Amino acid sequence: MPDGRQLHLYGAYVGEPSFAVEAGHHEHAFSHRRWHPVRREWVVYSAHRQTRTYKPPTNDCPFCPMAEDGELPVKDFSIAVFDNKFSSLQKDAPRPSPIPGLDLPVESAAGNCEVIVYSSDHRATMGSLPQARRELLVRVWGDRIREAMNLASVQVVMPFENRGEEAGVTLHHPHGQIYAFSYMPPIIGAMAESFREGYDLAKLAALPPYVIADTASAAALVPPFARFPYETWIVPKAFHPNPGTLSATEVSDVASLLARVANTYDTFFGRVCPYVMVVYAAPRGMEKFFPFHIQFQPLLRAPNKLKFIAGVELGAGSFLVDILPETAAQNLRNVEVRP
Repeated sequence: MPDGRQLHLYGAYVGEPSFAVEAGHHEHAFSHRRWHPVRREWVVYSAHRQTRTYKPPTNDCPFCPMAEDGELPVKDFSIAVFDNKFSSLQKDAPRPSPIPGLDLPVESAAGNCEVIVYSSDHRATMGSLPQARRELLVRVWGDRIREAMNLASVQVVMPFENRGEEAGVTLHHPHGQIYAFSYMPPIIGAMAESFREGYDLAKLAALPPYVIADTASAAALVPPFARFPYETWIVPKAFHPNPGTLSATEVSDVASLLARVANTYDTFFGRVCPYVMVVYAAPRGMEKFFPFHIQFQPLLRAPNKLKFIAGVELGAGSFLVDILPETAAQNLRNVEVRP
């Protein structure tokens, strides 16, 4: 791209990329991270993100093809991935200076942040995408994880999607993000320890009371320890460290379950269901025991009732759930989703 960022087009596209403005390398402010000595975790500070795009009108969406001042200068495309203009992490982030008067560890926010646009259709959703497009999406996740792990500083790569304004979405074109971290985020670190100690995630796919949709190679299920009402995971039955090692059949099964889960939520709640979807893949050096899987965390507990992260959850980290996992699984399993 003219500002030095990279654009990747996957699948079919129409028109050769043509940028109207020639410019030098993108000038950006750098993020940094500070150690939180009480919670014992890193906090990333990115003051420049305060000016990022916020709820543009549909006719001014920067992710639509050929939009004026947009990111995608082609007439049509299947899936597009590009470096986030308002990235929280930067490949070339320098080591920050100590903070005067504070004995506080400070480090660079090295890494990378990409945007992954699922479709040129502004109204598309995960559930409405054609099966072939979702299969391509699974392959793209694998390819971007592989590419990001080529950066020596990167320790873990996490694709994710925030859907709905309740989940913090400020741009409604169907898209997700891919974060490549140079450090181990605490939740992924805790997961890694569990898997290192031998927890077998695939065993959940063999528990009928919790499975809501089953295929030959993967299952969608409500984990018996769900923290969110109607939380659902997609779990391959065979071990894979990341989506890039899935067979064609496994890619197809995972892709079909992505639609099944998204459409089940909308049908069950009778409205567009906001959620956070996270794609977990093995961090560097943990490829032998950390399993690829996908977690959906819906932000509804009933059609007109949001699941808020309240005081005891935010302050103590102890989640309170009003729906038993067994009941949630039964309710979701009974939903008739149109193919």
